[in-house]
Amino acid sequence: MIKSAGVHIKVNNFGKSLKFYTSLGFIKVFEYGPGKSVEEKYRGVVFEHGGCKLEVADGHRAVKPEVFKELVKSSKISLMVNVDSLEEIIKKCEKNKINIAVPPRHYYWGTLELVIKDPDGVVLVFIAPYNKRSAVKIKADESWVYKHK
Repeated sequence: MIKSAGVHIKVNNFGKSLKFYTSLGFIKVFEYGPGKSVEEKYRGVVFEHGGCKLEVADGHRAVKPEVFKELVKSSKISLMVNVDSLEEIIKKCEKNKINIAVPPRHYYWGTLELVIKDPDGVVLVFIAPYNKRSAVKIKADESWVYKHK
């Protein structure tokens, strides 16, 4: 039986990625690397929310170093992040000069969603339950809502 799931992102610039994820509100629960309680030659951090883990590191014992320099060229895989509201994410993006790749949209399955990319190009889709007041406030694109006839 699966109890939880997680993602490990191999990053090119650990400092830049750490700042990116913490500025969005990801909660750091564990860190390793030179000078840390768990010594490694490379740096890494684990974030955890609701039993799901996200690990970001600039090295790994079982991965060739050149992998960490590869650019993400596809959005075929994306990290889906459920939030109560997109308003707070938008404010954090503005405050930290994070570009919103796809502005807020209202989807007919009852969500508001927006997309940003991390420093390595990993796609993060922030998903909030639809709320009319919030949709108006964040100027969500309503054209994605299926119109019943």
